[in-house]
Amino acid sequence: MRKTRRLKSGLVIEHLEGISRSAINLYPDIITEYARGRSGVYALYKGKDLYYVGLAKNLRSRLQGHLRDRHAEAWDHFNVYLTQGDEHLKELESLVLRIASPKGNRISGKFMGSSDLKRVFRQRIVDSQKRVLADLTLGDAPRVSRNSTIRRKRGEYDTIVCPAHSDGFEKEFLGHNRWYAIRISKKVIPRLKYIALYVTSPINQISHYGRIRAIKPWRDNGKYIVLLRGKAKRIGPIEFSPKVHLQAPRFALMARLQRARTLADAL
Repeated sequence: MRKTRRLKSGLVIEHLEGISRSAINLYPDIITEYARGRSGVYALYKGKDLYYVGLAKNLRSRLQGHLRDRHAEAWDHFNVYLTQGDEHLKELESLVLRIASPKGNRISGKFMGSSDLKRVFRQRIVDSQKRVLADLTLGDAPRVSRNSTIRRKRGEYDTIVCPAHSDGFEKEFLGHNRWYAIRISKKVIPRLKYIALYVTSPINQISHYGRIRAIKPWRDNGKYIVLLRGKAKRIGPIEFSPKVHLQAPRFALMARLQRARTLADAL
């Protein structure tokens, strides 16, 4: 039996592009039939250049208004994009204004619920540069908070350290270049570059780490499998510390692990 293809309902439901301004007066009935009472975003052009972007719940009246207002002589054709309702119209207009910056618009668009990430982005770059500098110059290891929640919030980690039994460590991590099954928040996955295993009693140390190639879901149970890029490499060894009880995955910085002698130094 032939499968029927279901069409998805999009934000823009109809559009009309490259229409001369003279059509508004020459064919008002057609324009009225097409645009009266409809919601959407419109764009005014002068030649090939975008001049103005606006939104309206009655497109015909707005277009007619632009034949007489301050924009009257500044455009010669228009595009219209009719939308499914008007819930996101304002943000759609703002998005276009911030990207295109048309000459005729006096103000740029504003987003209602969006956070500006520039300050966070700049701080992350500064932190990253400090870590690289410390690593290159063999300076002091970067200071990070001992509170895992704060480390996660600040992004003060690039490594996940997992407890492991010796048999699983030998077979999976060293033998198959992988480790599973780990419960990790999706939010932290993009920051992870390395994985290190703390082998529990009777060994009680971190002796190897690996560079992460991919982190994939494991058997639809909310956990993940980490695949290594090549073979695991030696580190340390980083010995047990009575100050740290590693019973679940913890976050760390590779720059600290490479200098650590105990778990307390590393975590």
